[in-house]
Amino acid sequence: MYGSGRGWPGRDAGGQAENGKGGLMARVGPDLALLYDEYAPHQALRPGVAFQSSNALIRVIDARVVIDAVASGDASTLKSDLERLGMQEAVAFGRIVSGQLPIAAIRALAGLASLNFARPASAFLHGGQGGVAQPPGMPLKSPMTPETPATGGER
Repeated sequence: MYGSGRGWPGRDAGGQAENGKGGLMARVGPDLALLYDEYAPHQALRPGVAFQSSNALIRVIDARVVIDAVASGDASTLKSDLERLGMQEAVAFGRIVSGQLPIAAIRALAGLASLNFARPASAFLHGGQGGVAQPPGMPLKSPMTPETPATGGER
């Protein structure tokens, strides 16, 4: 019964996303909840085909999403819990744990007592007066390219 949301992970019995205020997925936020909701039917209907999120700013690597998770208490407890869920490349700094979490584990992530909240990690390039989001897979451009010579003059 594709399209109704019934029976898909991340949905309640009425087909509504579980990420509303106070819902099961509230602590992972709308971006991770949507990613989870996109991934489950993709795996069911297109197994073996590489998954791509509809949000180009979310970094997906081999069915894993790069996240920043904030601990509700001790970060080492959260880090251990995340590694049990399959997180790779886990690193802690202060109360934040970052790493690559299997997309399929997002629902379990939402239920961790050690988690305050989580979000997809963002990559920013700083230049000028602010940061500009760099979508994954896009080549980085140096400000010193032939289009912008160092002298600022004509070529």
